Amino acid sequence: MGENDTVSMIHGSQTSKLVATAQALSKAEQENIVANQKNRELAQTMLALAEEMRAQSVRDIEDAQLRSQVDAVDKQLKDSRRRVKTLRGILSGMIVGSGINWAADDGLSELVMEDEEDG
Repeated sequence: MGENDTVSMIHGSQTSKLVATAQALSKAEQENIVANQKNRELAQTMLALAEEMRAQSVRDIEDAQLRSQVDAVDKQLKDSRRRVKTLRGILSGMIVGSGINWAADDGLSELVMEDEEDG
């Protein structure tokens, strides 16, 4: 058996290991995406329940002045969330449009792929 045959066998073995590792990585990444989506869904459910409880407690406030202050702060919060959503969209567009390989960077990927309803 020649040296080339030995090198070819080793190369084939390493290639098989590389393919298996790449497949395992791909599967883990897919599972991570599914888990992140499930996490987002559960977080949205939790936020909806918290919002429902908060709305009920605001309605229970008997002092009209205090209730109006709570409503004003609530409006400010909604406006702030709308601005954050707009800025996230702009930032995401800038990253994607820049030509940077954002998919290879976890931080940039998270910014680009972030669900609109987060926050």
